[in-house]
Amino acid sequence: MGLLSWIVIGLLTGFLTRRFSGRPGGLIPTLVLAVVGALIGGYISVFFSYGTLAEMEPRAMLIALAGALIMVLLIKKLRI
Repeated sequence: MGLLSWIVIGLLTGFLTRRFSGRPGGLIPTLVLAVVGALIGGYISVFFSYGTLAEMEPRAMLIALAGALIMVLLIKKLRI
């Protein structure tokens, strides 16, 4: 359930970021970047034992959210 929830967090974060930031480019690249960021954040939380893929730990969800936001905002800042 954790992997699916991280993907959903990434999709929601990407959609909302695209909606409110007005990032140039398409919706699909923004969603992909956010999902990648959420997965990286989720795996970092597993590495530091904040949550596993089998459970929906709130700290792991927040780290996945932070990863998605950081990934999208970093790419926006670099203008890639």
